[in-house]
Amino acid sequence: MRQVNTYCVLGIYWFLNGLVNLLALDFAHFSDSHLFTRQLNMYYSLAEAPLVLLAFACAQSGRGRRQLLLVLLLLIAGESVLSALHGHHFPATAVILASGLLLIIAYSLTGLVWYIKKMEPTPFENSMAFVYGSLLFAYGSFLIICIFAHVHGDGGSTENDTDSFLLYYISLLLSSAVTSAGLWSYGIRKSHQYERGPNRAPTKFFRWPKAHH
Repeated sequence: MRQVNTYCVLGIYWFLNGLVNLLALDFAHFSDSHLFTRQLNMYYSLAEAPLVLLAFACAQSGRGRRQLLLVLLLLIAGESVLSALHGHHFPATAVILASGLLLIIAYSLTGLVWYIKKMEPTPFENSMAFVYGSLLFAYGSFLIICIFAHVHGDGGSTENDTDSFLLYYISLLLSSAVTSAGLWSYGIRKSHQYERGPNRAPTKFFRWPKAHH
């Protein structure tokens, strides 16, 4: 599985995701000023959507990959321009996060539709269906949480924030579990294929050679 570029990018994405969220919980009181945590969160917010789009691009080929790479480059350029002009203040950060969130939701949905149209998906495509579904669920949940917390919120009360963070971490947990299930299904299939060997035919397709008289 380490030879598949898509899984490597997804691994980096989930590693950074877990690191940022664990530091944000501050179990061990990592930093009294939280400066390092804030800076890491800021840089991760810029890299999050590009990493997901890069994973999607690695999973595609041909025209689809070129299109995704173009969108990725445009997103990085837009993030760089907004950060240079406005810094990391709320309006610019909100635009960056919203743009990345909507792109991930759109391409996750597109990937699921493309998978459904496949007549005989490969093990890799089956695993990516789990990935598309998990990210669609996670970022769809984030969108709903943001709408209710910031648009229909009650002035940012502590109770409202607690509920929002609880839903956020539950959606992250479920998304990571579904992604892991997809990767596990691919690893199991490939390990069984390796055990059979590259030159060994599957049992259901095996034919005894006809006798020549």
